Amino acid sequence: MREYTKEQAAKRLAMPNGSEKLFEEAEAAFGAAWALFEEDGHSAACAFLCRCAKRKNFRERIAELLGEERQALNAALASENPKLRKNAARLAGALGAQQDAPALIEALGKEQQRFVRPSLLLALGAVGGEAARAALEAYTVVPAADAAEERHVREEEEALAAARKSFLTLDKHTFRGLDAAYDIDLITPDQLTGSLLYELSALGIAPVSADADRVRVRAQDTAALLSCRSFFELLFPIAEKMSPVPAMIARHAAAFMLKFLPAVHAGKGPFGYRIEVRGEAADRALIAKAVAAKLDGDILVNAPGNYEAELRIVLRRNGSADLFLKLYTLADDRFSYRVGALPASMHPATAAAVLRYAREHLKSGARVLDPCCGSGTFLIERGKLTETASLTGVDIAHKAIDIARKNAREAKADAKFICNDCLRFEADRKYDEVIANLPFGNRVGSHKDNERLYAAMLDKLPHWLNEGGIAILYTMEFTLLKKLVRERKNLKLITETRTEAGGLLPGVFLIRVGK
Repeated sequence: MREYTKEQAAKRLAMPNGSEKLFEEAEAAFGAAWALFEEDGHSAACAFLCRCAKRKNFRERIAELLGEERQALNAALASENPKLRKNAARLAGALGAQQDAPALIEALGKEQQRFVRPSLLLALGAVGGEAARAALEAYTVVPAADAAEERHVREEEEALAAARKSFLTLDKHTFRGLDAAYDIDLITPDQLTGSLLYELSALGIAPVSADADRVRVRAQDTAALLSCRSFFELLFPIAEKMSPVPAMIARHAAAFMLKFLPAVHAGKGPFGYRIEVRGEAADRALIAKAVAAKLDGDILVNAPGNYEAELRIVLRRNGSADLFLKLYTLADDRFSYRVGALPASMHPATAAAVLRYAREHLKSGARVLDPCCGSGTFLIERGKLTETASLTGVDIAHKAIDIARKNAREAKADAKFICNDCLRFEADRKYDEVIANLPFGNRVGSHKDNERLYAAMLDKLPHWLNEGGIAILYTMEFTLLKKLVRERKNLKLITETRTEAGGLLPGVFLIRVGK
């Protein structure tokens, strides 16, 4: 690996976005950047080191190079170059060492540049300790001398609030149940809301409305809702089709959260929350920051590292916004059995929804095979739908089989897992059902690999399944699978549908063996 010289690193850092570009070769450039910082007080090199400090191995190297005396850092904090002072404060904050508090406090007391002070305040919050706490509590933001300073004053006030917040200890709250019936949105896999409606109907719960990816109910009993398996998450709607102006968002959110959170939890505030902004926006972080500035107070504290609720802001293409609240104090252990997963693993709610989509064709006491079982999710969820005579999973990867066995133990599922190539697997006794999350061409293998694999697997179905047996196949290779099924006269396509998963559009196929 080519090591950068000081001159080469300095030249790269002088380019637009130089620190960011150099970070792509961080290992090769680190030594030269450190020399530029330590020997020359190079501001851009310090900014580069701030980027490096986001990684643990680099943080440790920087701390070792600084040593106990911290001479390079202290010199940078006292530099005549305000950009270097700012970046040195950022570096101290990234390192998070309490021993840097005295130098930061001294630098803050002397700092005359408005744009540097926020970084010093945030660094004090990051390094922690009683000295830093006392300095932050005693600090007062000097009012703006003119209009030109107003933006810097806001940034300083926000930094001070954030730094003080880092010392705040938030008590954990216990969810004690809803105090009344609320509208609740249950988010489902796209186009599979019918599966959740089936589960709700069995519980005697009538929906308020149903869309392609959610069902709204009005309920007080969350335990009943959480007995359903074919939805991802439970959200409380706050407002819909409203103005996306942060002040309006904060007003609606506060009206709901300030009443709702104390009503459904034991104990008093403050309640830690985070903000999640979804949808197209020029700067989602800026929106979240502006909303939090209006929301924070004695009861609500924006605490991304210690939150119990999420305020979700969904920005619509028509320019409006929808607001939801998600509670993390509301225990949802439906899928807690999944102690391990693979990158291409199916979400348990998707597995549950797909199986309920096919429920009319499944039977109690079935013998079930999953020839591409992965982490076992599809098979485990099948066992939770009805009684089964046996559950057998096959996968070519030892790692997948190990994970599947652990998940099955956690789920108390009586499932057997075999490490084998599915195309070499022979059934001693035929099965009633085959279920499979087939490899996706853009996630596992390639489209050409799948052309061969899918054809061979479809040819295996009559050998695996009894006459009249059912196969439930889930795949992104929708067109390929449909074509291959049509070419086989001994397979009948019962039904098909498309859904959505992580931005992809997989399909669900129900196939019967025999005419």
